Amino acid sequence: MTLALELAPVGTPAPDPWAVPGVPTGPTPGREFGSDHGFGSGDPGEARMLADLESAFAARRSIDASIARLAVEAEHMMALRAADPAISHQSPRGVAELLVDVGRIPLAEAHRFTRVGRSTEPTITLVGEKLPAQFGLLRHALDAGTLPMESAHHIITALSQATPRAEEEHLLAAEYALVAFASECPADLVRKVAISWRDALDVDGIEPRENTLTALCCLRRTLRPDGMKRYTLDADPLSAAYLDAAIDVHVGANIRRPTFTSPGTGVDADTDETPFAPRSIAQLAAEAVIDLARHGIACNNTEIPVRATTIVVRMTLESLLTGLGEANIDGIEQPISAKTARRLAAEADIIPLVLGKDSDVLDLGTAQRLFSRAQKIALAERFGGCAWRNCSQPPSHTEAHHLLWWGHDGPTDFNNGILLCSQHHHEVHRNNWMIEVRGDTPWFIPPSRIDPHRTPRRGGKSPTPSQTTHHPHTNTT
Repeated sequence: MTLALELAPVGTPAPDPWAVPGVPTGPTPGREFGSDHGFGSGDPGEARMLADLESAFAARRSIDASIARLAVEAEHMMALRAADPAISHQSPRGVAELLVDVGRIPLAEAHRFTRVGRSTEPTITLVGEKLPAQFGLLRHALDAGTLPMESAHHIITALSQATPRAEEEHLLAAEYALVAFASECPADLVRKVAISWRDALDVDGIEPRENTLTALCCLRRTLRPDGMKRYTLDADPLSAAYLDAAIDVHVGANIRRPTFTSPGTGVDADTDETPFAPRSIAQLAAEAVIDLARHGIACNNTEIPVRATTIVVRMTLESLLTGLGEANIDGIEQPISAKTARRLAAEADIIPLVLGKDSDVLDLGTAQRLFSRAQKIALAERFGGCAWRNCSQPPSHTEAHHLLWWGHDGPTDFNNGILLCSQHHHEVHRNNWMIEVRGDTPWFIPPSRIDPHRTPRRGGKSPTPSQTTHHPHTNTT
């Protein structure tokens, strides 16, 4: 295993991550334009379907907000009943159980309603003083019907963890940015950005949270009725990084592995086996884990049965030297403490990764068609994994694509490259999508047959707190 350590540049001004190419920057950060579903290309049936879906989801957001409000009211009524001596002997009943009974919803969803309701309702002190809601901006967004309940819960969870050690002004800035982002982005992306804000607001809390997650690491084995055995592994961020690195390199190699069939036989020339249907990513990942176990048992074989892997850890030079602050592992949402990153560095070979350094050949011109390993590591830092919007494929499952196509004299240079998984790489070539990169943010411009307006669609990594250039309104009433 090789550890690639990237030291983040200091003092480089970040471009506005919310700006859309060709569209004036508005007052609201987080605005996303268009989507990847392909609907809305002018067909009347598709237009009606989109309008119906948008209307249904708008109604759902409004109803969910109402349920959260009603949950708080029900909780207040239950508290009054519990204080009544005539009925205090009755079994206590929580509002979450009430929601489960009435709405026939999962208990976890009921708890989300109650938590969002409590956090966005004004409170009354013991002396009767009315205090504003903990998350006033979030309440306004819920009342306006612009925020899904799942996204609201992610924001509340992240900011509540940071609240004890964060300044009120910074919490308000985070709430403002996250509410705006959540009004336009899927809940899964909101969760990732909310975690980034939490750790930016509460750097001192990273190590305690890391220790808590490490203590929760466990493996459960269950024998299914059909004879299959199910393994459920809960791994802390560092353990997950080791596993992901080994699994991803195995899966990536098999995705790119050519299959040669003997003429007239239908048999794989490499394995002498009749080829089956293509294996899924999940099947290839299972094979990787089994290969690791086989190697562990046959330990007299000194050759490790996995290809060389690289774990990329990103941190500042100050954090590396002092051991204070945080570090991020590519592909892992939760950060690790700088102290853990230093220990990891001591246990592995280190590749000091400084983007653009003379020792890394990042520009190869047109003489070489394929991007080098150094270029791909640099592109992985710039775009994450696959740069297509909402695609979660890691760097090892991607291919380097020329923004200006190599066949059109596009150079094999760092600034002319982007990472795409095989599916989206083919989509770009098949339908002739254009890609424009502003700063480190890629924008995918669809052909007119998919979107007559050719509205750019944001891809790449989610914005981080340090990239937010907008400021919150001070009035939250």
